Amino acid sequence: MNENGYHGTCSKYRYNIEKDGLDPQKCKYREDHWLGQGVYFFDDYDKAMWWATTISSQNDNCGAIIFKSIIEAPDEEVLNLDDNKQLDNFMTESLKLIEDVKINCPGKMPIFEDSKFRAVLFDYYKQQNGISVIIGTFCKEFAGYTTKRSESDKAMQRKIMNIIGIKFRERQICVSKKECIKLTKLVYNEEEEVI
Repeated sequence: MNENGYHGTCSKYRYNIEKDGLDPQKCKYREDHWLGQGVYFFDDYDKAMWWATTISSQNDNCGAIIFKSIIEAPDEEVLNLDDNKQLDNFMTESLKLIEDVKINCPGKMPIFEDSKFRAVLFDYYKQQNGISVIIGTFCKEFAGYTTKRSESDKAMQRKIMNIIGIKFRERQICVSKKECIKLTKLVYNEEEEVI
């Protein structure tokens, strides 16, 4: 794997990123990460801009920034969930893991909340299989970067999307090994855009 990734965030993190780079070990731990723990990138600059603006608004409008990096990893260290064969392998191992837990913890099955379960599965899979990068495309009926719609238009949009079976696609790249993040540079700083 060798591709560009865009990491959108807010300016309060700029100094640390420029000093230490984008480091998965220094990311805030979250139990509900979509693809497990790591540094998240979009392959689309506009989506990174949307996310940076969102994060800035949640941090007193401190300013949106975007870093561009090259993400490099050997193919055997990449789990591409957009590849049906790799997705099937992931599902097979996940189902086996759940069965193993049931067998080894009879009557004591851990409770996994749906919102946190995916992160547990991805982090476990990464650890067991030497995975450094996970790629996944999420499908959404609505997103913050799309046209704003009234509630009635949203209801009709939802109906149309369900009929046609097509939704907005958002490809994300989660990197959990710092060595895979190369040549990071600041490519957008909202503060410098203000005249």
